[in-house]
Amino acid sequence: MARKRRSFPIPLSTNYADRAVAEQVLIDLIHKFPRGPQGTLVKEDYYQYDTDPNLRDAEGGTTCGYSDIDLYRMAMNLTDVTDPTPTSEWDYRQICYNMFPDAGERGWTRRSRRFANRIGRAVRRVMNSGLPGIWQVTWGYSDTCQAMMHADNATDACTQAKIFFGPIIGDNEYRLSSNFVREGSPLELLNANDKMLKGFDNLVAQKEANIKKMQEQIEAFQMSKQFVEMYAINCMQANLDEGETL
Repeated sequence: MARKRRSFPIPLSTNYADRAVAEQVLIDLIHKFPRGPQGTLVKEDYYQYDTDPNLRDAEGGTTCGYSDIDLYRMAMNLTDVTDPTPTSEWDYRQICYNMFPDAGERGWTRRSRRFANRIGRAVRRVMNSGLPGIWQVTWGYSDTCQAMMHADNATDACTQAKIFFGPIIGDNEYRLSSNFVREGSPLELLNANDKMLKGFDNLVAQKEANIKKMQEQIEAFQMSKQFVEMYAINCMQANLDEGETL
């Protein structure tokens, strides 16, 4: 694909939600040797060990000169990408269809794989390290053992869980762990824990149903007891009646 030299910067850090800016980044990243956010990188800056070369002196937390966090935020704002953790080639398939409608099946596959290898890898690194935002803390497998929290990092999330959910966690503290979900504000917690609350509602409903069933069983036992007592009383009365007749 013919390519013009670009020497102007892409304002990704401040405009990652802008579609035009995102498309500039995407078009840059589908090339074998992207020019980077400043438009200054060349082929000699890369070392090639597979179909997607990396920078020779890449800094930690960067991909082809772009910050992993910037690429993550860009991916989260792409309406064509619907998966909350877009790391596979299929997560970027739709945007390839939309941006390159005439590329054909092989072209779509090559582009989506390159996006997954570069943007998807950046997303995976950010998800593994986490950012301040919404974190999921778990200490079991049921819905009532999984809480959403607003925290700065994994340690902060677990610490908050011990403070606020200690009585719920109980003896399962050794299973306590946390994972980053997405960036977000504390206001999201009003609805973020709906699944957990519904889990407790289901447990309450189950226990109430069990109590009702047990109450019915108790009433049945009491009635059975009354039948036995009535039988004994009737036998005694019949015996008295028989004695009076004689």
